[in-house]
Amino acid sequence: MTSTYSWLKITQADVFKGFRDEDVKFKEEITSDVRGLLSLYEASYLGIPDENVLDEAKIFARSHLHKLLYKAESTTITSHQLSRALELPSHWRIRRSEARWHIEQYKDTEGMDPAVLELAMLDFNMVQLVYQTDLEDLNRWWKELALTEKLEFARDRLNESFLWGVSLIQEPQFSYCRKIMSKLWDAEELDELPEYMKICFMAVYNTANELAYYTIKQQGFNCLPYLKQAVRIRTINTLLIN
Repeated sequence: MTSTYSWLKITQADVFKGFRDEDVKFKEEITSDVRGLLSLYEASYLGIPDENVLDEAKIFARSHLHKLLYKAESTTITSHQLSRALELPSHWRIRRSEARWHIEQYKDTEGMDPAVLELAMLDFNMVQLVYQTDLEDLNRWWKELALTEKLEFARDRLNESFLWGVSLIQEPQFSYCRKIMSKLWDAEELDELPEYMKICFMAVYNTANELAYYTIKQQGFNCLPYLKQAVRIRTINTLLIN
């Protein structure tokens, strides 16, 4: 059953019919497979509007997982793993930020392969070092801009912006992309802005042009118009939220 549920992510919801009885309700016997039930719960979050069978699957799986929460055995799945899954589906989490948790869980897994564990820890440490270096570079850039000194009303949210960049671009080899995402127009309108906004505008303007130049050089594509639109949308959304 576990392997079948894994295919739910790429097949239609009709596959659920095999796990429903004559009354079109999910069969109680499938609850004996805890991992399969958890996979069913995870897959139910991938439904589209009006896909009722997935909504029913979510209610069914969540109800039984809550019952199993304090009965889970370490040989199958721990109560900690269940509570974490019920809190937030795995595909809603940032994959790289979850690595440390999965490493700790794997240490206590029956049949754990020391070589795999060592490889996972090496990968985690190497990626962490890349992220730390990226953040150090960003902090250096942020201090050189000195925006927080000249715009005292502005919120200092560099680390938050960096985490946003990491969530979008997690692969360690894309350091430049992460940093440029964290840093995020018409310069002819600069004179019409108040003095306190000019430095902020120029910081965004120069960063956008730096990214556009890099993209043209590497890919032969001018992304500046799209960057302008992205900055515009993000600014409007920020104003609406605040």
